[in-house]
Amino acid sequence: MRFNLVQPDAALGKAHCSGLRQFLVILTVVFSQLFFAQASQAKWKDPLDTPAASTAKAHKALLLDVVRAGQRLVAVGGHGHIIYSDDNGRSWQQARVPVSVTLTAVYFSSAKHGWAVGHDGVILMSNDSGQSWKRQFDGYSANKAIVAAAKDKKQQAQAALDAAEASNNTVLIEEAEMALETATYSLEDAEYDASTGSTKPFLDVWFYDARRGFAVGAYGMFFYTSDGGINWKDVSARLPNPERFHLNSMTLVGNRSLVVVGEMGMILRSDDLGETWHSIPSPYEGSLFGLINVGDQQLLFGLRGHVYSSSDAGISWTEIMTGSEQTLLAGVVGLKNAVLVGNGGSAILFDKALKKSRTLILEGRKAYAAVAEASDGSFILVGEAGVQLLSATGELIDQTVSMAAGDF
Repeated sequence: MRFNLVQPDAALGKAHCSGLRQFLVILTVVFSQLFFAQASQAKWKDPLDTPAASTAKAHKALLLDVVRAGQRLVAVGGHGHIIYSDDNGRSWQQARVPVSVTLTAVYFSSAKHGWAVGHDGVILMSNDSGQSWKRQFDGYSANKAIVAAAKDKKQQAQAALDAAEASNNTVLIEEAEMALETATYSLEDAEYDASTGSTKPFLDVWFYDARRGFAVGAYGMFFYTSDGGINWKDVSARLPNPERFHLNSMTLVGNRSLVVVGEMGMILRSDDLGETWHSIPSPYEGSLFGLINVGDQQLLFGLRGHVYSSSDAGISWTEIMTGSEQTLLAGVVGLKNAVLVGNGGSAILFDKALKKSRTLILEGRKAYAAVAEASDGSFILVGEAGVQLLSATGELIDQTVSMAAGDF
């Protein structure tokens, strides 16, 4: 099935869901409605409680992220599929996964410890280099945490209003009334979301070490753990994101600065590992899907092929014209080149100085959602049609990618 994954800039807004990952946000709602409609006719199994099925075609199906875990490659995607390769992407094995929801992102803090996130607010953890996974968190737990945080915020707003009224300060009273009104609406939204089930997806996950990490997602979802994922806390109140725009990805810049990019050109930065955040000026008002570090520079990319570079940690940006208007969804920095991939089979190769770029349209024109560098310097692309191999210099590797027989 082919999809038009790009919407015009005129359609930008709170519900704007362009790009492969955000397109799946819409599918989440549609499928949940279908499931409930079918539940009255047949026994429905919650995908959060249904293990991913073993299949010999997982490497040819929808995959949304791929990363390195030491020398191993690990990819995640539809139906809870997680596959891994120990020979630079030529052959793959399927991992044991306790859910069958779509998985959108994966991250390893070390060769052994990794986390994957996805639809229905799911967070999975592996401590064996991606061979098996355990569920740590899901959308039901996320809804409870968000409602609890919204109630606390409303109580704080009410206390502030009581204090303002006691002071008889008109200005303070007006400000407190507005804050209470906003908090009340936020609580109502949170309670409504909780009543609809575990439908909101996480879109990215990042860990500083084996204990401290973040999961970000649709409608401003922002969770933090300090104990390796045993407990997750809603910390969305830390972000200047009152409109609850989608948070698409998180990246470490330097040793302690974190950057989150998202809808409507949102760029948020923290210089204390996520304790406090501030907005930084964006060069583009459309959706941004990622940022990668290329030496001392940052490469920012997003909707309609927009690419920008910065040499001062995001204070100023310079647009790089690539000749492509295909939305770019992910990127990686290799030994020789940096690579961005996206819709329409597009792949853009940059030299390390960001002085030269080369745009490729790969066979099949399928969307690519992610890219990783293998240990031999080649690139592994994943997307609508599964796994594709690309040489370090940008040529398609014409080699059959295989899937080992599952043992479960």
